[in-house]
Amino acid sequence: MFDPVCDNLNLLWARLLIEECTRLNIQDVCIAPGSRSAPLTIACAHHAKLRCHTHFDERGLGYMALGMAKASDHPVLVICTSGTAVANLYPAFIEAAQTGVLLLIACADRPDELLNCGANQAISQPGIFAHYPVAEVALPAPDEHFPARALLGKLDDLVAQMRSQQGPALLNCPFREPFYPHSQAIDFSAYLADVEHWLSHDQPLNCFTPSLTGQVRTPSWPPAEQTKVLIILGAMDADQANAVLNWAKNTGWPIMADVQSQVAGSSRVISAVDLLLRHSKLASSQFDLIIQFGGRLVSKILGQWLNTQTGEYYQIEPRGKRLDPNWQTTHRFYADAKSWINAHPAPSYQLDDAMHWLQAQQQLPIPQGDDELAMVATLATLIPTQSALMLGNSLAIRHMQLVANHLPKALNIYTNRGCSGIDGLLASGCGIAQYAAVTTVLLGDTSLLHDLNSLALARTTRTTLIICVINNDGGGIFELLPVPTQNHLARDYYQLPHGIEFRAAAVQFGINYQRVINPSTLSTAYEQALQQGGTHLLEILSEPGAASKAIHRLGEQVRELSSL
Repeated sequence: MFDPVCDNLNLLWARLLIEECTRLNIQDVCIAPGSRSAPLTIACAHHAKLRCHTHFDERGLGYMALGMAKASDHPVLVICTSGTAVANLYPAFIEAAQTGVLLLIACADRPDELLNCGANQAISQPGIFAHYPVAEVALPAPDEHFPARALLGKLDDLVAQMRSQQGPALLNCPFREPFYPHSQAIDFSAYLADVEHWLSHDQPLNCFTPSLTGQVRTPSWPPAEQTKVLIILGAMDADQANAVLNWAKNTGWPIMADVQSQVAGSSRVISAVDLLLRHSKLASSQFDLIIQFGGRLVSKILGQWLNTQTGEYYQIEPRGKRLDPNWQTTHRFYADAKSWINAHPAPSYQLDDAMHWLQAQQQLPIPQGDDELAMVATLATLIPTQSALMLGNSLAIRHMQLVANHLPKALNIYTNRGCSGIDGLLASGCGIAQYAAVTTVLLGDTSLLHDLNSLALARTTRTTLIICVINNDGGGIFELLPVPTQNHLARDYYQLPHGIEFRAAAVQFGINYQRVINPSTLSTAYEQALQQGGTHLLEILSEPGAASKAIHRLGEQVRELSSL
């Protein structure tokens, strides 16, 4: 029962907003400390239905919330104070916008009279995230002339838009002093009279029903039996991906799966496509129809090869976003995979077009040696089934894409590929770990240096969190790019070698540490971490330049396979 007695109007408004958030099925809130945001923080701390998570660094906090929203498939609330605290959430907010993650940022603000007058910690916050919010509301400062019904209704509208348009939203909340309780018992029953019915139950003020428009079947469906069809699985959730596998299992159509598809370890998909397409015979294959579910493909080689295809190209994507850098799509469907396949029954004929690709995948060489690619291949075999894997950007995810066929069949894989930045990756992994018994984070050394503050989040994780950092002394990705090497240009301006190992950081933050130099020591360290539980940092040491040599060597081995 909502108590109408409160110390001041600021705290009452905050309590109303937070109560409505819980009724809108928001269960987690990530809070950074701040005085102007105190009413919101106090309301969260006293609410029994909320799980509260705190961090001193807003940038890391935003990324942790991003990971939690991805892992839970529920919106996550983030609370911060005014000023640059809000700006520090921008990178995570952009990533959420690019990938359709439900983040609700509630930032405190100065009231109008304290803006543009030299007041402390005051900036112009409405519109701070430019066009990235799917919705934005700038509330007035708490005022009894602003009805409680309107306050709740604005929040309801904001969350409804966030859900329907699938992206982050911004709620700007100005507060005048006082921000804290002062043991005053003010009865606001008269002010709350217009929400009397809301006070009597536990439902939101407004309930929204999403549109239930169905998918219309493509007139040319199903394709003729002689039509060569290829299915591409990009970034998507496991339920949708498995639905596609079951739908296509009797067709014999090849299914190429990105590492983000959740099914890359399935024996029914072609996930080592980055290697297979280095063989001239397979790369010469042509298809009449390509059906792509999801997007943001990791493999550049796959993207280049798709650009050589001249047939029809279907893209199925629920948010209506164009995920087609080659501009090849001939038919775009605004639908999730399940809706689309329900409207497009699989044909009854059975082909064996996929068999040649799957047999070729079984013949691929396994990376050998003590370089980082061989160790990532080993790691792929160690990760427990049904656990969570957070993949960093740059080389980390590209290594795993190369050996994705060695991953467990059932694994929850998470990435931040909306912008593919190297910031906040560990923080996102810590957020994911809130919802997984075992979480593995694979990232590079520069990425960890970028997010070192988030080791403070990692140390407080109550589940098993294994952080695997590939330390090749800088930006190894640039060894695969045509960066000029004269006068150490690549080294001094791109790779930026740092000469740092992470043992001291692990000690500083109280995290278990193991130094890994080959696949054998990796296996031992990873298995020990699983047995012991808690948070572990495994530092995978690799010689600079070893990764690019290993990838080129593996590619040459594939090109020379005569059996394909």
